[in-house]
Amino acid sequence: MGWGKYLAAAVAAATILMTNGAEACEAGDGKELCKTKSGHYRILLPSGAGPHPTVVYLYGSTGQSEDLVSAYSPLQLLVQRGYAVIVPAALDVFYNDRKFKVQGEDSGWHLRNERRKNKRNETAFLKEVLADAEVRHRINRQRVLLTGHSRGAMLTWEIACHAPELANAYAPVAGLYFGKMPRTCERPVRLQHTHGRADTVVPLKPSERTKGSTPLPDSLDRIGTAANCTHPGTKNRLKEYDRSIWWGCQSGASVELLLHDGGHAAPLSWYTAVLDWFEKGTQSAPQTVQGGTARFQGTSTAGQSGSLLRKGTARDNSRFKKAKVPTN
Repeated sequence: MGWGKYLAAAVAAATILMTNGAEACEAGDGKELCKTKSGHYRILLPSGAGPHPTVVYLYGSTGQSEDLVSAYSPLQLLVQRGYAVIVPAALDVFYNDRKFKVQGEDSGWHLRNERRKNKRNETAFLKEVLADAEVRHRINRQRVLLTGHSRGAMLTWEIACHAPELANAYAPVAGLYFGKMPRTCERPVRLQHTHGRADTVVPLKPSERTKGSTPLPDSLDRIGTAANCTHPGTKNRLKEYDRSIWWGCQSGASVELLLHDGGHAAPLSWYTAVLDWFEKGTQSAPQTVQGGTARFQGTSTAGQSGSLLRKGTARDNSRFKKAKVPTN
């Protein structure tokens, strides 16, 4: 890098710090807000000088960033693993849903397929957040996991499809892609979706509550197609999850589904499981996909024909196609 580029980088860093006020959040304990052009965020930092691998967590409707960075938040489990945890703050949105008796102002994300005036470009906002945190807190932009719960998961799905360069991997929990998802996403990504079979807020089966959202099988189909996955998946047991893994995806991409028996929240073990998945990278296909025994992360699992999403025989080597999500 020439001196001109060094100078430009230094000026950019100084501009960010002067604009946002470095003293406002430099402690990295989540207590103070870090301001950007379009909003603000809170950050929890692990020990050490960095650069830190980072989890960006998008909370669901009615969530508050202040609550999620408390000493009792399960996000502290991620910090203990050595991760910086960024909790961006959503804007207030107004819900008026007589059918479900929900009315009032709650914190929520502005989704691209919603009809809403003066919408914030959430992708641009999150890019601002990451750029600011890189300068201010030395996060590692090459190791970023974007995850979200409920409405935050809807935004996670959206970014994974339309702005996949924002993060290295995506882990939506209990939320679907809102609106009609395009048949082809921008490029292959690593994505792990987690959902509870007993979820009544965003149920797996199509319902009035999920009207307007793309069904989970279709969303996974789009991600699998973008990654050129050639096998619809195998299944095994991971702690309290039934895990479905799509094999044969393009190098650097992967698609997984974790199903558990709970409701509209992930079990506490998820905070460990999602980092294990993020850190392991993309696995190559097992030597035996149909029948026999497949090895995965040192665990012997019975190879399955077909997919966890659909019982039956394995597909040919076309592409992953639509399938039925299991609910029991």
